[in-house]
Amino acid sequence: MRNFAFLPVFLLFLSCNNQSNKSNGDTNSVRNEIKSTIDNYYNDIRKEGMLAGLKYMDSSSQFFWVPPGYLNYTGYDSIAAAIRRNAASFKSISNRYDSLLIIPLTDRYANFVMRTISTTVDAAGDTSRTAFIESGVMVKRDGRWKFLSGQTSVLE
Repeated sequence: MRNFAFLPVFLLFLSCNNQSNKSNGDTNSVRNEIKSTIDNYYNDIRKEGMLAGLKYMDSSSQFFWVPPGYLNYTGYDSIAAAIRRNAASFKSISNRYDSLLIIPLTDRYANFVMRTISTTVDAAGDTSRTAFIESGVMVKRDGRWKFLSGQTSVLE
């Protein structure tokens, strides 16, 4: 029964591969734009801290996220408040993904899944390394890709 759970993803993969060359070019362009956005997101957080990540989140009423350990989603205001509240707790944050899957849905929406390794140094100087997986939807507004919805889960 468990193998059937992958059937919709497999069918989606096949349907994406059956597109015309022009669509493949557009699809590759969307993938490249989103990859650059995520790279810039991680670079900005590395340079400027957690607060730099706010500009990569869609602040509309459509935004929602499920943080690690949460059973339900929360909106932009709650996520932004938590980031602001905890930003000073870290001297540095260095994130890097070791796998990234981007599935363009339209020219304005795309799904993503990435496994990330995060190395943080807290205010006391203690270093920790955490692996997590993030999945969700990105939206293109005003010419920029932003995180619209998703979830983060810590991998143990």
